[in-house]
Amino acid sequence: MPLQSRLLATALALAAAIACAPQGASAQSYPTRPVRIIVPHGAGSSPDTITRLVAQRLGERLGQPFVVENRAGAGGTIGLGAAARTPADGYTLTVGHIGTLTINPNVYSKLPYDPVKDFAPIMLSARTPLLIVVSAESPYKSIADVIAAAKADPGKLTFSSAGNGTASHMSGEYFKALAGISITHVPFKTAPEALTGVASGAVTLTFGGQPPAWPMVKAGKLRALALTSDQRVAEFPDTPVVAETLPGYEMFDWNGFMAPAGTPVAIIDTLHTAIAAILAEPGVVRQLRGQGLLPMANTPEQFARFIDAERGKWARVAKEVKIQLD
Repeated sequence: MPLQSRLLATALALAAAIACAPQGASAQSYPTRPVRIIVPHGAGSSPDTITRLVAQRLGERLGQPFVVENRAGAGGTIGLGAAARTPADGYTLTVGHIGTLTINPNVYSKLPYDPVKDFAPIMLSARTPLLIVVSAESPYKSIADVIAAAKADPGKLTFSSAGNGTASHMSGEYFKALAGISITHVPFKTAPEALTGVASGAVTLTFGGQPPAWPMVKAGKLRALALTSDQRVAEFPDTPVVAETLPGYEMFDWNGFMAPAGTPVAIIDTLHTAIAAILAEPGVVRQLRGQGLLPMANTPEQFARFIDAERGKWARVAKEVKIQLD
């Protein structure tokens, strides 16, 4: 069974189990006032897209507004650092991301938060391959074209990212290392800004998040070259994957909901139950998958183990590409 079908079947099974499960007292006593969700990334980014969708439905399910607050900058470290200093009472949540939780700890010696000690995982919400795009006016029509041009003129091509240490940055560094090419990194503050830089022709290409990238492709501003998954995605069957040209290359962006460490387990359980049910709704699944986001079904403990495994993976990549950002 294809990966996407397995994920959907698992999510629907989890939703059925949740619907039949008894609700404890915590679900009735929390929340009693609005809840803030700090997204350490810009509006329109993949983490922002899924958070806003979930936040609206959380409000409907739990009877209080869940308000999204974007705090972008420094590869997500500003927002996550702010979230780490909030009370552990369930009224400020945040979004953990591949960059802030597993890449940054391996490329920065100092961070304004501890990715292990400062947060309590709630649920991995989605995984998504990135989409490599160039300007619609670019001469490059394929990944092979980009590699050939970079080898012919080392350092001339550029790639943008949502900031140093982000998934888009490390995807580019990993791509360069496997292809044996030199492309200059140009960091921006947010993912949408990185895409705009490519659309304007100021930057050659970027490894973009799918939610903000596909609309620009469909509008004729960008050209999609490839996805970074290990196999083609059912929703975009005509879009190749990098591994078809560069065997062994694979990159999945991901994000998930977290609370400050010390948040009561009953609150974590209430939030997990509600978020899992939302992400298993067929309409939500279709909406997210249509934007390239693959909703996940998992427990807080599984999310914690996933983060740990990803941190080890990116430690190896950071060592391989010889990158240290401070």
